[in-house]
Amino acid sequence: ERDFEEAFLGESQDFYRMESTSRLSHAASTLGSSDDATNSANLQNDDGASKPAAKYSAMEYVHRARSRLDEEKTRASLLDLPAQTKSALLRIVETELIERHAKTLVEMEGSGFASILKVVASSPAVGSVAAASAGNRRGAAASAGMSGSGDTNGVVIDRDRIADLASVYELFSRVPSSVNHLRDALGERVRLDGRSLVRDQETGVAPPAAFVKGVLDMRERFAAVVGDAMRGEKKAQKRMREAFEDFLNADARAANCLAVYVDELLRAGLRGADERRVARELDRVIVIFRYLADKDVFEAYYKNHLAKRLLGNKSGSEEAERAMVSLLKAECGYQFTSKLEGMFNDMRISKETAEKYRAHKKQMVNATADARDAENGGKPVDVEVSVLSNSHWPSQNVEPCILPTAVGAAMDRFQKYYLTTYTGRKLSWQTSTGSAEIRANLPPAKGSSKPRRHDLSVTTYQMCILVLFNVRDSLTLKQIREETHIPEDELRRHLVSLCTPKHRILRKGSKGKGISGDDDTFTYNADYTSKMTRVKVPMVSMRDATGSSSGSAAASGGNGGEGSAAAAASSRAGLVDGSSSVPITVEEDRRHLLEAAIVRIMKARKMLNHNDLVAEVTRQLSGRFVPPPQFVKKRVESLIEREYLERDEGDRRVYRYMA
Repeated sequence: ERDFEEAFLGESQDFYRMESTSRLSHAASTLGSSDDATNSANLQNDDGASKPAAKYSAMEYVHRARSRLDEEKTRASLLDLPAQTKSALLRIVETELIERHAKTLVEMEGSGFASILKVVASSPAVGSVAAASAGNRRGAAASAGMSGSGDTNGVVIDRDRIADLASVYELFSRVPSSVNHLRDALGERVRLDGRSLVRDQETGVAPPAAFVKGVLDMRERFAAVVGDAMRGEKKAQKRMREAFEDFLNADARAANCLAVYVDELLRAGLRGADERRVARELDRVIVIFRYLADKDVFEAYYKNHLAKRLLGNKSGSEEAERAMVSLLKAECGYQFTSKLEGMFNDMRISKETAEKYRAHKKQMVNATADARDAENGGKPVDVEVSVLSNSHWPSQNVEPCILPTAVGAAMDRFQKYYLTTYTGRKLSWQTSTGSAEIRANLPPAKGSSKPRRHDLSVTTYQMCILVLFNVRDSLTLKQIREETHIPEDELRRHLVSLCTPKHRILRKGSKGKGISGDDDTFTYNADYTSKMTRVKVPMVSMRDATGSSSGSAAASGGNGGEGSAAAAASSRAGLVDGSSSVPITVEEDRRHLLEAAIVRIMKARKMLNHNDLVAEVTRQLSGRFVPPPQFVKKRVESLIEREYLERDEGDRRVYRYMA
C-alpha cells in the first residue's frame, strides 16, 4: 500500500507539473507564432477537442485548475482512498497548480490578476463620456440576458471583472501563502493610481477638488475589490489602507486638497440634498480623512474655509456643516473641534446681538443726529457686525483701513452700545473681511431722463475706494493708497477688479491687466451699465492684479470678505490651496504641542531613554500629526537648553526631568 501511494502521488505530481507548466508557458507566449508551433502546443480538453494552448488566459487556467481540484476530490472519494493519501494528493495538486504558478497568474500580461485589477481601477466615472458609452453597452448586454457593471456613489464598478478577481482569490485561498501575491498586486495598483493622481495635481491638470474626487472614486473601486472579490479579508483591508496612506501622506497636499473638496461640497455640492445623501457624502470624506497623517494641516485649512463660509453666508446647509464637525469630533475628540464649535457659537451670538442692536436703534430714533452721516445723505449707515472670539477664528493680523466717515460713525455707535452692554471687553475691527452694498446713481442713458441705478455688492476695501469718487472723478494709485491705507497688493487687486471689461466701474489710465505705478490714474466711469440692477463685483486673482505668483491661490468672489485681504493673510500664513507644504502657522503649533507633550511625559516618568521618549510622543500626537524623529530630537535639545530636561551623566541617550 505504501509503495502504491508513493508511486501514485509521484505520478500525479509529475502529471500536474507538466500540464500546468505547459499551459502557462504557452499562454505567456505571443499569439503570432507560426502554424507549426501553434499546432505543436495543442492540448486536449476533457471533451477531446483540441485547443491551442497559446489561447489559454490566466482566467481560463484558474477555471481549469478549479475543475482539476474538484475532479481529484471526486476521484479520491470514488476510489475510497485513505484520508492520509487523499490529503497528500490534494496538497500536491494545489502546490503544482496554484503555489508554483501564483506569481505568474498574478503578473500575466492582459489576463492576470494585476491586469484585471487595472481594468477595474480604470472604470470611467459616472457622468463622463466613457461612462455613458459603457452604460449604453451595459444596456445592450442586459437586453441580451448578460450581466453588466453596477455603480456605487456615482462610481462605475465593473462587476464582471470583480467576479473574475473573486475566482482567482477563491483558488489562491486554498494555499494561504499564495494570497500574498494578490495583496501585493492590490497594494501596488493603489500606489500607482494614487501617484498618478498626485502628479496630475502637481502639474495643474487636476485642481484640488478633482484630485480628492479621484481618490474617493479609487477608494470605492478598491473597497469593492477587497469586500467582494477578497471577501473582506482583514489583511487585504490593511494592505489597501497602507497603500492609500503611502501616497496620501507623501506631503501635506492631500490634507489641503481634502479641505478644499469639503469646502466646495458644503458650499454648493450638498445644497438641497436630503439627510441620507449628506450622511453618505460626508462619510466618504471621513474615510479619506482617516488615512491622513497631517490631520492638523486639514484642520487649519478647514477652519480657514469655514470662516469664509460663515462670514460670507456661503454655507449650503447648516445641518451639513454641523454634521461634518460632529464626524470630526467622533474621529479626533473634543479638542480637535472645540474651535470649530466656538465659531458656530460666535455666529449664533452675533445674530442675537444684531437683533438686540436693531431694537436698540429703534428706541434711539429721536437721538441727536450725527454730523458724520451727512456723507450718506444724512441717513445713518445700516451696519451688521459679527463679533468673533480671537481664540476661535483664524488670525488675520491686517491693519484696519480708513473707512468712509459715515461708516465710521455707524461703527462707533455699535461699539458704544456693545461695550456698554458687555463690560470688560475690547473690540478690534477686521475691515479686511467685511462686505458692503452701495448704491451707484449714474447719469441717464441717451434718450432717457431717468437716472440709472445699480446696487453694487462689493468688499469693504472696494467700498472705501468707490466712495472716494463721490468728490473727485479721477485719482492716482498713490492718492487712493494715502486716503485708504489699504495694503499695497490688496489695493492693486481691488482696483483691477473694479476695472475689468465686464464690471468697468472705474477706468484705468494704463493699458494691460496690471497697474503701471503710483501715477496710474483711475477715473469714474459715468457710462457703466449692466443688465442687472443688483450687481456682484467679483475679485480677480492676485496674480492677475500684481503679475506675481505669490497670491495664485486667491481668486474667489467678492462678497462676504472672500477674495479680500483675508486671502492674502491666509497666503502669508502658508494656507495656499493645493500647496504640498505644511503651513507656517501649523509648524509653529506643532513645535508647541511637541514640547508640551515631551514635558508632560518626562514630568510623569522622571527619566526616559531617547527611543522610548520618541515612541511615546509619537503615540500621543498621532491623532494630529506624526512627528519625524529629527523634529523630536530638535525640540528635546531646545528643552535641554532651557533647562526643562538634562542628559544622564552615565548615558547620554537618557533624559532626566528637571523640576
